[in-house]
Amino acid sequence: MTNFRFVSISDLVTDIYYDKNLKLIGADGGITAHNIICNLEYFGFKTFAFGVCGNDPLGKISINSLKDCNVDNDILIRNDIKTKAFHIRRVIDNNKYAYRSVKRCPFCDTKFWYEGSFIDPEYILKKIKKDDILVFDNLNDKNQFIIDNSSNLKLIDLGISKEFDELSKDEIIKKISNKFEIVNLNERVEKYLIEKLNCTDSIGLSKIFNSKLLLITRGKRGNEFVFNNKKYIFPLKEVIEEVDDSGAGDAFFSTIIKNWANNNFEIKEEYFEEWFNDTSILIKKILRLVGSRRHIKKLYKITYKDICNCSLKKG
Repeated sequence: MTNFRFVSISDLVTDIYYDKNLKLIGADGGITAHNIICNLEYFGFKTFAFGVCGNDPLGKISINSLKDCNVDNDILIRNDIKTKAFHIRRVIDNNKYAYRSVKRCPFCDTKFWYEGSFIDPEYILKKIKKDDILVFDNLNDKNQFIIDNSSNLKLIDLGISKEFDELSKDEIIKKISNKFEIVNLNERVEKYLIEKLNCTDSIGLSKIFNSKLLLITRGKRGNEFVFNNKKYIFPLKEVIEEVDDSGAGDAFFSTIIKNWANNNFEIKEEYFEEWFNDTSILIKKILRLVGSRRHIKKLYKITYKDICNCSLKKG
């Protein structure tokens, strides 16, 4: 593969940052799939993003963020929706200040979110190229339609499990098995799937995914690689004093993807320690800054009236 692109598919999300007194710090584009694609562009790969946002100030920020990260994109702007938003506040966590994400406006408690997705999967299927490598961050019905109806290589960073709640074991297996080259899970989703699918451990889970590589992020306890029915445990060599951890998991997976691509898409156990060590370079940058794309670009300035329609408007 010489002309491949990494392509993210997800509705757009804008991250809005506040200090401890709810003073606005700024805003930027967010959401895992698009963060990964911005990191891969930063690493020098060809990238592209498909998505949907509202025709509002937050939507403009999300689109501009992709452009300012040099990611080509095809974004549908809709007048009938509001752009999704994460509100990220500086709070005290374990007796230290850190930025933590919530979905609700801290002023009016409005949930700038909606279930499902507004992407057009049939349109995207017509637009993706045969050598595109597709990057997903959830398994909603529209993403699943693209996954099931394309022959492209696919990667997923699965940080939520809600799509599985109403499904049987067999339905989940059908949804995830033999779909992805590399899968990245957090501990919460790993535990959920192990229980739901009656697995004994991550090796059993890896057999169900039947991906080339299963990754599990364990926060300050490091990471686990599952390959050829064997676990490879990598504890953190250095615990970094974090400012904002919202982009750390995205940085980890992005770096693994980078090394996989640079090694001609080969996965061998002798690569893993080097790949793991390489992840700390980008993660260190991100943890010490406010914003998951701050290592690439500055936050955008924003006013309260751009984000909140309640009576507590400011600015």
